[in-house]
Amino acid sequence: MTAVSPIDLHVHTTCSDGTLTPEETVAEAARLGLAAIAIADHDITDGIASAAAAARAARLGLIPAVEINTDYRGTEVHVLGYFIATEDGGLQESLRRLREGRRERNRRILERLRALGRPVEEERVLELAGEGSVGRPHIAQALVEAGYVQSVHDAFARYLSRGRSAYVERYRVTPAEAIEMVQRAGGLAALGHPAKVGRDGLIPELVKAGLAALEAYHCDNSPADTARYLEMAQRFSLLVTGGTDSHGPHSDKPVALGSVPVPGAVGERLLAARGLDLAAAQRLGYWSAGAAEQVGR
Repeated sequence: MTAVSPIDLHVHTTCSDGTLTPEETVAEAARLGLAAIAIADHDITDGIASAAAAARAARLGLIPAVEINTDYRGTEVHVLGYFIATEDGGLQESLRRLREGRRERNRRILERLRALGRPVEEERVLELAGEGSVGRPHIAQALVEAGYVQSVHDAFARYLSRGRSAYVERYRVTPAEAIEMVQRAGGLAALGHPAKVGRDGLIPELVKAGLAALEAYHCDNSPADTARYLEMAQRFSLLVTGGTDSHGPHSDKPVALGSVPVPGAVGERLLAARGLDLAAAQRLGYWSAGAAEQVGR
C-alpha cells in the first residue's frame, strides 16, 4: 500500500484508545513512506518517548502531540496540542486529573451496566485497554465480548453515548482551558475535527483564547467541510492541520495511516510557526531526513 499523504498529524496508539503500540505505529508509518506523524493520544503523552526513539531509528519525523477532551455547553470538543513539552509538570498534572476523572467515570458506568443487567468485569476492561488509558471504547469492547451488543458502535448507540442509559458525565475542562494548557507547555493548539463538533460559532471565541489552527483535513470530512475550514482558517489567520485520526487496523472504524490527503505544505507551515525550516526540523526529529521533496505533495 502506498500512502496518499506525506504527513498524518492525528494518530492514536494503545496508550489511549488505539490498537497499535507507539512502536508499531511508527513502523507502519515508516513502511508507508510518510515524512512525519503526530501521535496525539487522548489526555496522555506516555507513548511519545518510545515512539520518538523508534522514529529516530526509522528516520521518520515525529511531532509530539496530545488530544485533550473538553466540554463546551454539553458538546464534546477536542483540542489538539502540537510541539508540546511532554515533561512540563503543569501539563502532566492537568492530564492526570483528566485521566482520573475518566477512571471514576468508568467505575460509575460499570455500576449502571450492572443495574441494567449487562454486567462486565472491570478486570476484562483493563485487559482490553492494555497499557493505555481506559475509556468507553474498552467498555464497549467488553459488551461485545459478553454478547450484549453486536458491535462497539452498537454499544455506544444503546448504552454509552450521551443521553443513553449507562452514560455518565465526567470531569472535564473547557476548550479555552485546554488551549491554555497547550500554550503553557510551549505548544500550538488546534481545534480537532471541527466538522464533527458542529459548533462553528465557537471558533471566534477560541481564536480569542489563543487557538492557533483548525484541523481542516480529517477522515470524516466531506470536500465541502474541508473547503469550509480552509476558508475559516484563512479568515481568522489560523494555521491548518490534518490527519486520519487513525486508531489502528483493529479498531471499530479502521482508517489507514496516511489515507487522508494532507498537503506536506501544511506541515511546513506548522514548522515555520515554531521558527523552524525543514533542515532544523530534521535535526530535531520532527521531519524525516531526506523528505524535503515531499513538501507540497
